[in-house]
Amino acid sequence: ARVAIVTATRGSIVIDAMDIKVLEVEDQPAHTFLSIRYGETRKQGPCRPNETFTFPAGQQPKAFTVDVLRKVASTQVSLAGITAVGGSLNNVEIQSLDIGDAPMKASFEASLRSVEPEEKTAASRGRNAAERARQYMESSGIQPFLQEMFTQLLERKPRDYLDFMADFIEQKREEVDHLDAGDIDFSTEPGLGDEALPGFVDFPLPDISKHNSVAMAVLRSPELSDALPRLATLRTSMDVTLARCIKAAVDCPGHPLVKVAGAYAGDAESYEVFKEFFDPLIAAMNPGYPKQGRPDVGPVPLDADLSKISDDAVDSSGCYVVFTSLEARRNVTGFKMPMCCSQAERRDVERIISNAKLRGTYLPLRSSKSCPALPIGMAAYQEERLRKVGMLLTEPDSKIKLAAGFGRHWPDARGVFVCDSPGTYIWVNEEDHFRFFARQEGCELKHLYERLVKAMSSVADATTVADGERCGFASSPRHGWVTSDPSRLGAALRVTMTLRIPRLANAVDVVSLCQSLNLECDSSTSAISGNLWQIHSSAAVGLTEVEMMNSWIKACSLLVNLEQRLEKGQSMFEVLPGMGLDYPGQLPLSGACPEEMPDISSCCSLVATCLRGNPELYATHRSLSTSTGIGLGPCLRPGVDREAGKQRTASGLVAGDEECLETFKPLFLCIHEQLENFVPELPSSHDNSEMPCKWVKVEMRRNLAGARFAPSCSKQDRREVERLLVSCMHNQEVVPLNGQYYPLAFSTSYAPMPNGMDPQEERTLVELGQVFGFPRSPADLSAGIGRDWPDARGAFILEGAESDGQTVVWINQADHLRLRCFVAGGQMELAYDALQGLADRIEKAVKDSKGTGFARHADFGYLTTDSLHMGAGVQFSAAVQLRHLHSRPEFRPLCALLNLVETYRDGCTELSSYPAPNLTSEELLRQTLQSLRFLVSLEKKLVDDVAIEEDLQALGII
Repeated sequence: ARVAIVTATRGSIVIDAMDIKVLEVEDQPAHTFLSIRYGETRKQGPCRPNETFTFPAGQQPKAFTVDVLRKVASTQVSLAGITAVGGSLNNVEIQSLDIGDAPMKASFEASLRSVEPEEKTAASRGRNAAERARQYMESSGIQPFLQEMFTQLLERKPRDYLDFMADFIEQKREEVDHLDAGDIDFSTEPGLGDEALPGFVDFPLPDISKHNSVAMAVLRSPELSDALPRLATLRTSMDVTLARCIKAAVDCPGHPLVKVAGAYAGDAESYEVFKEFFDPLIAAMNPGYPKQGRPDVGPVPLDADLSKISDDAVDSSGCYVVFTSLEARRNVTGFKMPMCCSQAERRDVERIISNAKLRGTYLPLRSSKSCPALPIGMAAYQEERLRKVGMLLTEPDSKIKLAAGFGRHWPDARGVFVCDSPGTYIWVNEEDHFRFFARQEGCELKHLYERLVKAMSSVADATTVADGERCGFASSPRHGWVTSDPSRLGAALRVTMTLRIPRLANAVDVVSLCQSLNLECDSSTSAISGNLWQIHSSAAVGLTEVEMMNSWIKACSLLVNLEQRLEKGQSMFEVLPGMGLDYPGQLPLSGACPEEMPDISSCCSLVATCLRGNPELYATHRSLSTSTGIGLGPCLRPGVDREAGKQRTASGLVAGDEECLETFKPLFLCIHEQLENFVPELPSSHDNSEMPCKWVKVEMRRNLAGARFAPSCSKQDRREVERLLVSCMHNQEVVPLNGQYYPLAFSTSYAPMPNGMDPQEERTLVELGQVFGFPRSPADLSAGIGRDWPDARGAFILEGAESDGQTVVWINQADHLRLRCFVAGGQMELAYDALQGLADRIEKAVKDSKGTGFARHADFGYLTTDSLHMGAGVQFSAAVQLRHLHSRPEFRPLCALLNLVETYRDGCTELSSYPAPNLTSEELLRQTLQSLRFLVSLEKKLVDDVAIEEDLQALGII
């Protein structure tokens, strides 16, 4: 360390003292302090700015001496313990502050001066009892144990404090048992010896029809069927095969609700040799990433320039960010990655970290015999200290990692490099050659990233071969930094921040909000403690480190800003992109679009497919506009924007008003041609009884004729729609039963509730499905659905008998009107009739008020904002128990053939009709009922052990 600026001052008249003040300190190592001698006096203190040392003036020497000392060990010695053994205590352990050094030992002697004896009063006896209790607690280690438990208890504030303390005590018991157990011989453990868990070795593949990983879905895809025999014979220059890369996925079928990649790369070359497999896998893990990968001539997404990272503070107040962590993964060029590398290669990687010019200590795992400096690995106390602070690298315990081979030769050549910089450490030979970590309390993200980059640069400089040539870290022009796990490619960087955002968590669904900001938020109880939420960066493929860091800073700053606004009682939506602020996009909101069509190579929307097949559609319509000034830009933005166009099932084309259907008619026709619905003829069924459903739901979307739709309407337009529809709903002829209108929280447009409903009440109603939440998807935000949110938006909830189901009317969500009827059981026709009757009464009331009803078009039927729902403007859904059929591999293609969209939730399969612009509402209802009854009949056959192969063959499924 060096003291950059030091100043000395004297009194103005009589020199009684000399003050020496530290103004600035740079490059200060950990655990250091200053010692300054002035004349015959020496004083010590912290090495920090504004620290002042005061000395008597004395003889006024012309210089002073500055020493920088390091504290190497520290402990607290109880005087009670010393006097209890006759005035001395031998072999006191003084814990080293360097994790690589053993504790020091020292002996002490102390004596007490004689004092006059005093009468032992009740008070003195109490003091003696307290002293004996203190001695016992200190000698037995109870005091630090209780301090640690109560510190965590006050930090986490669990609801059930007794369960928390019981778990804490059990955890400490396990730690003690672990220390007493001694070394473990991993060589006899399956998957941790010389070989991975036994399983798949080579092609042909076994039956993978019931496997659930993303890798297995890619292998089953028709696109890969022709190329797979050829890929099975290929090898990389390091002798890695495709069979080796997919072994874990074949050996571990997985769970249908937990989607993992399942495949790992054996070396950097695997991503190129087997790119016909890996590119679709990467695309499936990263929506919007092209299945063919980035073009070979594309930019290399590598940029760690610290000067390009924003200086904006995430939390300038220091009240909201509790903890920040960075993690980066790197692999060395020219070596197989840990899944496939040999024991010798793994030891070569370990030597790199040993030779790196890093200040710190390398600690190989216990029982590792690969490091000459520590031939049996780290000591037990070092392992325990690493475990306590969460820095210990532990053996893999999941079957998929053991099957992949990450545990081979454990713990040989694995270890942790603990840097001198606080909170910075490196895991060696885990999933990747190196995993770099930097973490600290607070939110100094740029400083933390600087520490991480310095560590990575030092290790990269040490990657040299025999002739002195630098190998560096493995990267790909198409994918960025190369990692074993395909989901970590790209920047190979993960940022985690723990935020204290209690008001935001009470006001909205934090997980969904994070998804809209391209962040991830763990919803498990282990990741959330009271008011603390762990926020993670999402996948980094296609991004540079700088882009990812700047995006993270912007998104987390926004979360903190939202919490601050809620503290002040302000609406949070005014500062959210796409709700209060314009959502960034590639096309303008007004005027003509640019001559050159945006890059839509990675867009998956239906309209992007149309434009790739016929680019002339863009050139023909880019400068057109309706009589009200609505151009192609706002209609096309959700289909071509980088983030918005990722959804594969989205149309990507919206309407700003009725006239858009004529002005841009060829584009809307192209969408409808892709949506035309033709279900094959199914076996006739005369069973018209109620279906065995948990519930059924019917939804209708409608817009008012003559009024602008959500992407283009003004704030006043939206308020007029709300006024008109709410007045209709309060009409006894429209809604004979009682009902109430609930404007969204912070909406100021409805006079009876000028600030909207209570935010907590809104969240409760959203969870019940009675009220809609704010738009989260990039496609909705890019389409303009969220503009001026939540103004003039709300839900009218109808009251009725339980047998009538639940009916709600949403106003100004994506369409002017969205009617929903939810009925327990399987009476879908009853739900449809009730909802259609309500829609007819609303339209009549609207016509009586303004002369026009719902917007219709001769070619497109009922007009909706999203072209996906035009036509009947209705959707039918049902929750059905199909446990046997759902587990079969033919289930998903069967649903697609029947034009049903399936999801699995709460033990039921939810089936919804896919948009069908060529069908009327009644035709779509009959088709949906027929498809559902056919699926139920197949389920009944499976329950009765009757084969269904003939039924599936008749439909061409098998």
